[in-house]
Amino acid sequence: MEWEESMRCQSCGREGPAGDYCAYCGAHQVRHTANTANSARRAEKRPHFFAANPFEHLYHPSIVSTFFPHLSRQRTHQMRWLLFILALAVLLISAGRFVPLAILLAALLMPVLYLFYFFDAQIYGNEPLRILGATFLLGALLGGGMSVALYRFLLSQYHPGAGLNPTYLLLTSVALPLLAQVLMLVGPLILYLTRPRFDEVLDGLAFGAASGLGFAATQSIAYAWLLIIGPFQRTGPISTWALPTVRIALLTPLLDAATTGLICAALWLRRDPQPATRRLGALASWPVVLLLGALGQIAPPLLSSLLPGLVMQIIWYALTLLVLMLLLRRVLHIGLIEKARPLGHGQTLICPQCHHEVSDLPFCPNCGLALLSISRRMRRPLPAQPAQETTHE
Repeated sequence: MEWEESMRCQSCGREGPAGDYCAYCGAHQVRHTANTANSARRAEKRPHFFAANPFEHLYHPSIVSTFFPHLSRQRTHQMRWLLFILALAVLLISAGRFVPLAILLAALLMPVLYLFYFFDAQIYGNEPLRILGATFLLGALLGGGMSVALYRFLLSQYHPGAGLNPTYLLLTSVALPLLAQVLMLVGPLILYLTRPRFDEVLDGLAFGAASGLGFAATQSIAYAWLLIIGPFQRTGPISTWALPTVRIALLTPLLDAATTGLICAALWLRRDPQPATRRLGALASWPVVLLLGALGQIAPPLLSSLLPGLVMQIIWYALTLLVLMLLLRRVLHIGLIEKARPLGHGQTLICPQCHHEVSDLPFCPNCGLALLSISRRMRRPLPAQPAQETTHE
């Protein structure tokens, strides 16, 4: 393959189209000579440019680019505004003390957005219903089933005013979160066994996140059922209703999506047949991410029980979510860089981030986007240009 302009990568040594990034290994082409070896290693890892969104730092805590990585730059901005507006609307409804409506909308906010993302990005082409059935719907059924089955038992173990009950603490803060995490992995594991053609790291994230969001939605509704069927408007301080709504709308579902997505991303990363260019590291190890996922599920309820309060609960959930989200971004980045490969059609396409026409290579040489991060709908090659006929006079 020939290009109008070419360059040799400083990291992998391969000849490719000229640009700010190597089209084969994704390394940022730094142009300074001081501390060359260190600069080359940093260029390969490119921590300042997230592989799924090179306009963001790897450790930029962005909900949308982390959990919705198939979106183009424009769609990412639109989704970010949509999430902000819907979350603000739910918060205002809860501030008005319309508790049943606020809880229902909060529980359905992230799942509905993810369903919209699934169909808008056309991530799985002709199989969206099967994929969603095995992840989102099954996760929702398992989440609701576990909550309903254990609801009365949990109430029988709760004794307000009796001080900290170690048995109840271990049950609600350790045993149940671990059981929930196991159930959230059921749907993705079914797909792992039955859909071998979905072998990319972002497939694991999508399956895990969908299962976690479905599980969180029905679990929140089941646990708050008495509030949902109660009076439409309540009394009391606004914070009494607004802070739990924030947790139900954003923190709990995103936490479940992060732990399950992290575990599944690492599992799918090991399944990817593409040989890694370097060692994937501990974060790509399934036992390590299983431990991180378990800790992510246990830490917020345990800390909320030991250091209680509505504000403290929000803090514990938010801090845990932040750590998990950064770890998830790291795993996705590792997978997209170290397991990079061409899309497979051998032609050209338009990069959805910088809108340049690029060859079918692992990375866009202009913006550094890992082309495996774009949706399958946008991977279609550009139509071939008809050859111009020459006329002879």
